[in-house]
Amino acid sequence: MVREEIITYNWNQDVTLNTADLFREELQTFIQTDNNKLILSLKGVGYINSAGLGVIADAVMQARKQGKELVVANIQGPISEIFEIVKFGSFIHLFATEEEATHFLRNK
Repeated sequence: MVREEIITYNWNQDVTLNTADLFREELQTFIQTDNNKLILSLKGVGYINSAGLGVIADAVMQARKQGKELVVANIQGPISEIFEIVKFGSFIHLFATEEEATHFLRNK
């Protein structure tokens, strides 16, 4: 049974060569939840490498295939710039705060 409540996964460390595999595993587990409205919070993340970008893109696509919506929140500073450069906003909903992400999902 799919639940409508919104849940958040907080990832609060940089995504580097050393943490990319753990990030992938954690995000895969998160999107397997019964909930269909998911927020990935990147509060405290100051750097994300290309592998991390791929992990997020893959997770968003997998969630969609399962009829779920995964959005990314708490994007600030350098991460915001990176997401802009790679045009993440063209296929992933990005929000500066978790409150904005929650509001978006509630009205979806």
